[in-house]
Amino acid sequence: MDRIYHNIIDAPHLYDIVYFSYKVDSDNVKESYIDLHLERDGDLVRLRFKSPQDLEIEKGFPYATGGMFIEDVTSHQLDGINVYVGDFEASHGSITFWANSVVRF
Repeated sequence: MDRIYHNIIDAPHLYDIVYFSYKVDSDNVKESYIDLHLERDGDLVRLRFKSPQDLEIEKGFPYATGGMFIEDVTSHQLDGINVYVGDFEASHGSITFWANSVVRF
């Protein structure tokens, strides 16, 4: 199956991660979210990933995340999962997780 990149941001691998936060709502996990701020040449993009799960952060994060991609996995028909954040490089420092949705704010 071919990868379908999410249209929320073009080429996230060209941006630096300048902020990362995970808000956990233990009473209602659907209200949990990850805020990820990416910056490139003074352009700041603030993303919120709702209902994240299976977060993995490799040693070296955030400095070697040059292979980050955001994939639209809606067509995979996974229950409550429409977004995947991954890394196409084999370098250390990647961040990966699944989420219900992503928005710019």
